[in-house]
Amino acid sequence: MRIKGTSISSFLAFLEAEYGSARLKEFIATLEPDLKKRCEGLVLASAFYPVEELESLARKARQHFAGDETFYERSGAHNAFFGLNGVHKALIARPTPLDFLRAAERAWGQFMDEGAVDANLVGDGKVRVRYEAIRGSDVRCARATGFLKRSLQLVNAQGLVVTKTACTEKGHPFCEWNVVWDAILSPPSMTHTSAIRRPIAI
Repeated sequence: MRIKGTSISSFLAFLEAEYGSARLKEFIATLEPDLKKRCEGLVLASAFYPVEELESLARKARQHFAGDETFYERSGAHNAFFGLNGVHKALIARPTPLDFLRAAERAWGQFMDEGAVDANLVGDGKVRVRYEAIRGSDVRCARATGFLKRSLQLVNAQGLVVTKTACTEKGHPFCEWNVVWDAILSPPSMTHTSAIRRPIAI
């Protein structure tokens, strides 16, 4: 599986924001030649890169910087802020939670080159997000949690709670999150069950 370059660029930007450019440079110098070359070179937002590169980079960075248990999730939240305020800004042009999920459905291929994600509305402000035919991992699942939280906050989801409920790493056939927001306090036009006629894939 391959991911778009924005995931790698945003992770490097996350490290710089957290630890500063000097410490980031010191960390990159410790990497093996191929990964070091990737980090020092131009990472194209429009190009796909092996997901293993991001996972390896993230694990090495967490060890190097002694990151806590929220390290990967925080990097995923930064990815949402980085991408949705940059090359993927169109996804939050209509700022309601379900509008975002609908826009993300059409844009899935901009982020991954395989797999599918279904976001099924199960009640007002209650969605089940399921990653199918995609291998879960400690890095990517935590980053997905952070991405979901931050992106939905950016589209004005109030009282948001995102909970991981299943993972392929634990033997489940898919990775799944329960996403809940306050349907009264959040933008109301697209938070009702009647607004969705079919499952949404993101």
